[in-house]
Amino acid sequence: MADERENKATKNDEKKGKNLNKESKENKKKEENRENKENKEIKRENRENKEKMEEEKIKKTERKKGIFSFFHKKDRYNLDIRKEREHDRRLVESFNYAIEGLMSALQNEKHMKFHTLSAILIVILAILTNASKVEILLVSISVAFVIITELINTAVEALVDLISPERHPLAKLAKDVAAGAVLVAAINAVCVGYLLFYDKLLDIFDTQNRLHIIAGRKGNISILILILVSILVIVIKSFYNKGTPLEGGMPSGHSAIAFATFGILIFMISDVRVLILVLFMAGLVAQSRVKAGIHSIKEVVAGGILGFLVAFAIMFIMIKFGILYN
Repeated sequence: MADERENKATKNDEKKGKNLNKESKENKKKEENRENKENKEIKRENRENKEKMEEEKIKKTERKKGIFSFFHKKDRYNLDIRKEREHDRRLVESFNYAIEGLMSALQNEKHMKFHTLSAILIVILAILTNASKVEILLVSISVAFVIITELINTAVEALVDLISPERHPLAKLAKDVAAGAVLVAAINAVCVGYLLFYDKLLDIFDTQNRLHIIAGRKGNISILILILVSILVIVIKSFYNKGTPLEGGMPSGHSAIAFATFGILIFMISDVRVLILVLFMAGLVAQSRVKAGIHSIKEVVAGGILGFLVAFAIMFIMIKFGILYN
């Protein structure tokens, strides 16, 4: 009996010890939790105090700037200039991306090359046949519609090839529908061209089969030459893969346009002093591109030669054959 009592007593003592250990562990956890909460609260208070201190500093500096605003005008002016330059840079980049998309379509798509060449010839024909403003507008809309649908067709084909590398009926349907849109636009352009130019082309020859003089205004031809020079510059840049369509690369577009203007004005202005001034201004444009580090001297010279030769050759040929007037 005594042994049983001793065993019970030892068991009770063990239970009490276990309970005490549990209580001590729980108390330790509670204390740790309290300490963690206190530490978090202290950190939060410190953070809030730092934020308040920073806000007070900012307010003090703003007050000082308000009192001495005259001395901080330069800082605000420089900040405004930086924002404007960043906005201008993003705008130029968006144009560069758009032109790069056009050039990639021209390089990789045969139909795009054909449509672009046809568009240039039709616009030249509209100007040379002395078409009215409404007729030129209709031709421009039709041509732009064809090019837009061809660009969309190219984008659809690239997207379908990316999503579905293997042949699929739906992929074929998407490509066929996009190609059908291009076909409809091309048929519309052919109909518009036929209705506008059929009679004009018949009137080129009189009853004695003699060629009539195709009239061309100098102003219209000048604009056409500048557009042609711009297109040539962008096309040539695409082969060199240097710079962007609107900045840098071979040749310099600014130099080409400046010297093309000089080549045009040679046939429109008789005053030598004005021509010398125009040549001087074209040289300043070229020099500014080199000084800004955008182009090399070689790129600027190549652009100037290209622009001048294209403009001079077109104006010379048209005056030689008597098809240019004021």
